[in-house]
Amino acid sequence: MKLLEGISLGSRIALLISTTIIIIFFLMESFIVFGFCKPTLLLAQFGWACILLFIPPFCKVVHEFIINKQHLKEDLFSKNVFLEHAAKIIRHDMHSGINTYLPRGIKSLKRRLTEEQIQNLKIQSPLKLIEDGLYHAQKVYSGVYEFTNLVKQNAQMSTKPSNIKSILSDYLRLTAYKNQVLLDDNLPSHLEVNEPLFCTAVDNLIRNGLKYNDSPTKWVKVYQEGCYHKGSFIIIEDNGRGIDQKDFEELSKPYVRKEDQEESGTGLGLNICKVILEEHKFNINVEKVYKNKEHLTEELNKLEEKIEWNPSSYIYNRSNLEHNAEKSGYRGKIELKKGGRKTNRLFVQWIPSHKKTVTGTKIKIKIDNND
Repeated sequence: MKLLEGISLGSRIALLISTTIIIIFFLMESFIVFGFCKPTLLLAQFGWACILLFIPPFCKVVHEFIINKQHLKEDLFSKNVFLEHAAKIIRHDMHSGINTYLPRGIKSLKRRLTEEQIQNLKIQSPLKLIEDGLYHAQKVYSGVYEFTNLVKQNAQMSTKPSNIKSILSDYLRLTAYKNQVLLDDNLPSHLEVNEPLFCTAVDNLIRNGLKYNDSPTKWVKVYQEGCYHKGSFIIIEDNGRGIDQKDFEELSKPYVRKEDQEESGTGLGLNICKVILEEHKFNINVEKVYKNKEHLTEELNKLEEKIEWNPSSYIYNRSNLEHNAEKSGYRGKIELKKGGRKTNRLFVQWIPSHKKTVTGTKIKIKIDNND
């Protein structure tokens, strides 16, 4: 049992003994309270004996718990020393190379080469790759810097007002999948976020939407929706296999992946993504996207003609409409709407239910709540 993992055999026996004693004690007290037996000196002595017998095994379990807690604390402290040292190397030593020496070296090289020399040597592409690689490394470094910054004791994540479409466009511009991502103009223009961490989280959701996707044309849409009363959401929607909230909660646990999954991965991406968004105080809701609603439109006069021709088979009630819609190839739950611009039409909306087709995932990041 996972509940007893890390507990020694002696403490397990002590826990079993103490639990048995306390159950016997409460059963005895219940018999007295509900009048099944009368309180006597013997029962009182038995009660005291239960309490005295309960204390030693209980103390044994507590003692081991305190010792284990101390060992765990010491182990975490020793590991944290290594982690802080690694963070120091990344924050200071790597900074010199990525943000100082390499940029200066590239600028110095370009100053010494004329456009004619660059063309003759055919090094336009290598120079462009070096510059793009440096830019990418700087972006990655900025994210790592923010992650390691949170290692410090009592550290708080820094945020600033950001244009979400602008920072995501900048983050994705060197990726191979940038043309598969549609960023809507209605994204927030002044949302308080930590740019490197927020972009890392959203990029992870985008890559998952494209990676776990069997559609011939893969895409991910990022847009905002919501209203004053219900709050605002940033939506990451894809046309992939689809997961729901329960799947998301399970897959966002460390090292958890779906069984028989062909795609490679570590099982850490969603976990890190969820932690980042929760650090921003954002909530995440996930739902599957189903096939669009079908519509069957009939002119009222044609329906009336059918009724006159065979009243028993086609009348204005739900069961017969469902029956005729089903004969027409529609499946699910029916809704009726009469009116609109053409008041002489009856709109039969046939929503797929028992034969729903999943067409993607809709991840809703709640960024504001005005309730």
